[in-house]
Amino acid sequence: MADLYYITCTIERGAFTNERVFEIELSDTVKTYDEGEVSGKLVGTAHASHLRNDRRQSLAEDQPVYGETINGFVLCRKLREVRDGWVIAEVPSADVIHVAQESLISID
Repeated sequence: MADLYYITCTIERGAFTNERVFEIELSDTVKTYDEGEVSGKLVGTAHASHLRNDRRQSLAEDQPVYGETINGFVLCRKLREVRDGWVIAEVPSADVIHVAQESLISID
């Protein structure tokens, strides 16, 4: 479990009961793994249990309500360190991203 962290994101309802859509803003500290994009967004889906609200609490069954977007966190697994404070991490949608170590938030 030591390799699990949170990354900031926005969250909205998905098409299915326990599904949520999350968006991670790409930047100088969070990049796509394959193309190294540093602008735009990574959009994925995840089971609600892999997401937290802005107070790092589990999402309520009705959170967020349809049509609403909230700030929160998505769980990620650090796969390995690559260089100079950068790690490769996987998010629940199976996307792999480069993340600056300082952008990973402890789940404790």
